[in-house]
Amino acid sequence: MKEEVNFIFPYQNTIHLKALLEDIRKCENEVYFESAQGDRLSLRSGLSQFIIYSICMMPELTKGAVIRCTGEHDKQILCPYFKE
Repeated sequence: MKEEVNFIFPYQNTIHLKALLEDIRKCENEVYFESAQGDRLSLRSGLSQFIIYSICMMPELTKGAVIRCTGEHDKQILCPYFKE
């Protein structure tokens, strides 16, 4: 059995959040927003998406946050959002 690999992308407030959340629906696995304080939100959840919109209105809360996904398929979907 092939072991899935985790990918971690630093969250940036310049990301087009609505487009990102729409593409997350195409992912095969869970995708998480993880705060620097250790909080974790599943971005495939409608309630969590509402919360992430609220959090992003206060950039100080996203400092040090990351987006975590699993699997090559999901990485390919999300990677374009995190290129510099």
